[in-house]
Amino acid sequence: MVRLFTAGGMIIDNVVTAEGMVHRQTLGGNGVYSAAGARLWMDDVGIVATIPGNYPLEWLDTLQQAGIDIAGISTRPEPVTCSEWFFYRGDGSRVDRLYAEPGMFEASGYGGDHLTAEQAAAFEARLRTHAVAGLDYAAFRRLHPVRSADVPAAYQGARGVHLAPNSPMAQLEMARDLRRPGRRITLDPGSHAAELTGPALARLLPLLDAVLPSEKELKVMTAARTHAEGIAELRRGGTDIAVVKLAAAGAMMDEGDRKEPLSIPAIAVQAVDPTGAGDAFCGGFLAGLVATADPACAAVCATVSASFAVEAFGPFALFSARPDEVTRRWRELAQRCALPDSERLLRELAAMRRPPA
Repeated sequence: MVRLFTAGGMIIDNVVTAEGMVHRQTLGGNGVYSAAGARLWMDDVGIVATIPGNYPLEWLDTLQQAGIDIAGISTRPEPVTCSEWFFYRGDGSRVDRLYAEPGMFEASGYGGDHLTAEQAAAFEARLRTHAVAGLDYAAFRRLHPVRSADVPAAYQGARGVHLAPNSPMAQLEMARDLRRPGRRITLDPGSHAAELTGPALARLLPLLDAVLPSEKELKVMTAARTHAEGIAELRRGGTDIAVVKLAAAGAMMDEGDRKEPLSIPAIAVQAVDPTGAGDAFCGGFLAGLVATADPACAAVCATVSASFAVEAFGPFALFSARPDEVTRRWRELAQRCALPDSERLLRELAAMRRPPA
């Protein structure tokens, strides 16, 4: 039985880092990274997503081999011919929603796994003005948002659901349809944050156990001047827990009867690619919440998941993380956050994993 599932996108990523490193055609998408972030902490994690008819089947095999259930992945007939490119800046920000057909990188005179700053700027500028010939992943997601009807019967007993960035109307529908006693529902607004304000946000927040915007998204969704005021405003809207993700600065959480929000520092690692770190954070948060019902523990799990996500291109560092290293990072961060009963919580987390055969 699936304990937890994430609902969101599966795409093919192409990344240009701030240092000019290039990684092309890899498994990506917010549904994938959030499932991988949750899978770090528990078995029986599933993913609900729609993929185009020409999506590489080897990536589905990769998910299965990583222990992620793929029964919720459905295929639509349209082929997607243009994959997405991400260009990162030195301050950690990125330019996204740029698309190119296969071979455009080489046709532009580039090759290998590195671009100079001038080459990266030139290729980005070309993609900004390029009219794609064919369907891209953004258009495919608009045609086929993940909906309640896509959730398989085998997932109906899940104790946790994460709604990754998706059509706001579809997220509201899923939150309403999937709300039931004993089930935790979390949501990441993503690039649709501007649509989740006013009445739309008022309808959505009471259906959620936690909402986890980025710093930029929090500013769009609230009128607050500070992070603390912003997450407090979201809580007043009806959600039990509000967390703002602050990238390399960590995260801040408001929940329960805390007089002050909890600040969770980031874990210092050798970052290779920040793509998916926020999604992995969300998956880790939900897994920790489902396993222990302790929001502070969930925030520690989330931060550990994010730390692994940035250590490789794609979600592969999450898939290959050693259990002893996961535990070490969790213990150290729990100590820094003065987490009470940490050893008991760690045992509850361990109970979510089957012993090796």
